[in-house]
Order: sequence, then structure tokens, then C-alpha cells
Amino acid sequence: MKNIKVYSGDALDFYKDLRKSLNTGETKKNLLANEDIILEKFTDYKQKFDDNDLYSLNPHGFDGEVKTNLLKLYSSERKALIELKKTLTTNEFEQRINTCPNCTIDNVSSLDHFIPKEEFPEFSVNPINLIPCCTICNSKKKDKWKNDSSLLFINLYSHIIPLTQYLFVDITSKTEFEFRIENRTGIDSDLFEIIKSHYGQLGLLERFRENSDGVISELDILISSFKRLISDDIVLFKEISNHYSTKEAIDGINNWKIVLIKAMISSPVY
Repeated sequence: MKNIKVYSGDALDFYKDLRKSLNTGETKKNLLANEDIILEKFTDYKQKFDDNDLYSLNPHGFDGEVKTNLLKLYSSERKALIELKKTLTTNEFEQRINTCPNCTIDNVSSLDHFIPKEEFPEFSVNPINLIPCCTICNSKKKDKWKNDSSLLFINLYSHIIPLTQYLFVDITSKTEFEFRIENRTGIDSDLFEIIKSHYGQLGLLERFRENSDGVISELDILISSFKRLISDDIVLFKEISNHYSTKEAIDGINNWKIVLIKAMISSPVY
């Protein structure tokens, strides 16, 4: 899990362009009749987004024809949404990063509505409410987003992911290990509770374990390759550690693959 860049354009213009692209005149007319309310809600979303206070958002309560028409705006086949997904998965070096930022396991297949569109149809195509997501994370999240006291998921645009380690793994053997979340460095308690909820709701700790075989195989191959060039085990360990330290600088200290590999190469079991 890592922060991703937020949409840099004007969210209201994005909405208006999609509304203008509709083929049905009656649908356009219906949305235009409600546009002042919709734009007001967009402004409210942006303000609460900037204040990191999305929890306090309340739906306008659109139903019937207006809700249906607002939901019509969202379609994975719309060109503007296809282009949005490409933009949101392209980094500052113009490289496509197609791995789901929520789990960093599976590929992005859709845009998840952080605030669910069924409850808030007014945000069905608000680009700062749309987060690249894989099928598994999307299906696990569904329409959940908060409980009685806090958000259930990290917003990868607005929450600042801690730069200190909170994901750890206990190594029992080369094939037996368990991931866990622990606050060892004084991460803000409210933020840490959302992090724990995010990992729990998406089943990430178990999914990391289930997908670890490929990571360990990659490490085995790397060690074999290095051994052809380096006979000294201490130097070998240092070079492999340096290799993954470079990856950590890019992927983050809590990237589950990095956490697993660092634990493996430091463990006497391995």
C-alpha cells in the first residue's frame, strides 16, 4: 500500500464533460436541472478532501431519475474514464504502474469509488473519488467505507502513509511465516486504526502469505545469480541487501515483498 498521485485537473470540468457526452437529451436535461446541487456537492467533497475529513460527508439523497442518470455517467467503457485510469496509473516518470495500490498484489482492473456511488451518486464520476483498484480489493470493499467512529479504509490520495515500518513478518521456516501489523514507532493512533482496518477488511495479511511463493523464488534466483560472481557470503549478503534497499526506496518500507525478503535474508532459518 502506497500513496498515489491525485487527479490534477478540475473535477467539475471532468463531470461536465461526461455529462455533455451523454447521448440522451432527456438525461442531459435532467442533470442540468440539478447541476447547481451537484456542483455544490463537488465543492463540499473537495473541501473535506483537503481537510482530510471525508468521514463527515453526507449524501444529498438523490433518488429516482436523477440518481439513475448520475449512475449512468459511470461506465468502464467511457473514453474519459479509460483515460483517467491511465493517468492515475502513470507515475512521474511516465511509466505505467498497473499494480493495485491497495494490495500491491494484483493488477488494476477498475476504478473504485472511495465514497460508494450507490449512497453518493453525485460522486459517481468525481475523479478524486475514484481510485485504481484490482477486482479482489474492489469486491471486498464493496459499499463499505466507514463505521460509527472512523473510516474503514486508507484514502491513498489524502492520507499520508507512514514512512516508518508497521508491517512485519514472523519466519518459522522457509515455507511458514505470518504477516502482522504493529505500531512500534508511535504512528498517530487514529491513522493506525484505519491502517489496521484497511488491511483487515481487504484480507491483506493472508493474501500476502498466499502470494509469497513467487517472492521467495525470485530471491532464490537472485542469490544463485549473485553466487556465480561472489563467493564470499558476507559480500553476497551485503549486495543482496543493497539491491532490496534500492527497491525499498521506490516501493516503500511497508511493501509486503520487501518486508518478507528483508526478514528472510536476516533470518537464521533462511
